[in-house]
Amino acid sequence: MAVIQGLRAQILPASVVTIGMFDGVHRGHQALLHACRRRADALHLPAVALTYDPHPARVLHPDVPVRLLTPRAEKLRRLQASAIDAVVVAHFTHAFSLLSADEYLTLVVDALHPRAIVVGYRTTFGRGRAGTADVLRAFGARAGIAVEIVPPVEIRGMPVSSSLIRRTLDEGEVEAAAELLGYRYTMTSAVRRGDGRGRTLGMPTANLEPEPEKLIPADGVYAVSAAFCAGARRGVMSIGARPTFDRPRAIEVHLLDYDGDLYGQTLEITFLRRLRDICAFPTAELLLTRIREDIMAARAL
Repeated sequence: MAVIQGLRAQILPASVVTIGMFDGVHRGHQALLHACRRRADALHLPAVALTYDPHPARVLHPDVPVRLLTPRAEKLRRLQASAIDAVVVAHFTHAFSLLSADEYLTLVVDALHPRAIVVGYRTTFGRGRAGTADVLRAFGARAGIAVEIVPPVEIRGMPVSSSLIRRTLDEGEVEAAAELLGYRYTMTSAVRRGDGRGRTLGMPTANLEPEPEKLIPADGVYAVSAAFCAGARRGVMSIGARPTFDRPRAIEVHLLDYDGDLYGQTLEITFLRRLRDICAFPTAELLLTRIREDIMAARAL
């Protein structure tokens, strides 16, 4: 799959295009990608996903932290795993945000020459989000471009959306988030040096430093799996403060049946289940007893 940087004239002579931020590449996005693929196959044209970087919120609301389900590299990996032929990454700037809906669509047509455009039912584009599905249909009718509006994908009676998945993860419901995403939630993290307290207790942990904009699930203790250069291991992850030792918030993972050196490595963490809240224990011995119970629960999954 090709990744094309920038939305400029004459990228492709003809295509079928789907448009979106695709944060999470969740089940709703997957429906768009599949619909785009079907149209492209019927027309014998390449299927193209048009997305943006950085996230528009970072440009339009710079004082509000952006919390991404899939930062750029992860999003591109997940789009590459779909049936799309190419991803075009438009650089989102303040000037780009000021394009009217018609100016935006004209730019897309000049660059990608779409014979069909596939979007979601809540699509918005152009200055002030003035572009809607109805605006796109009217433009397509004038320009001779077929327009397909994909209906929502519903799970348990609720439309799947990136905002719903963020709320679900904010509650620590990683299994429910996996159902909405279509895969288990993951994060990639460098291992940095901590205070070494876990090793002195006989439970060595890796101190993690995720990507700055990556959404981290709610504080708590989780059963996880971790992939790294030596293979993969089950693990128990703690997110939050360490009240038993009056230590600040941290993200730590203990890998089962592994005692090697992880410093400087990168772990890909997959969240399996939330086990419990963060708790303060009167003694280190009681904390160790609870950690052993967490390990047993992680092994039993």
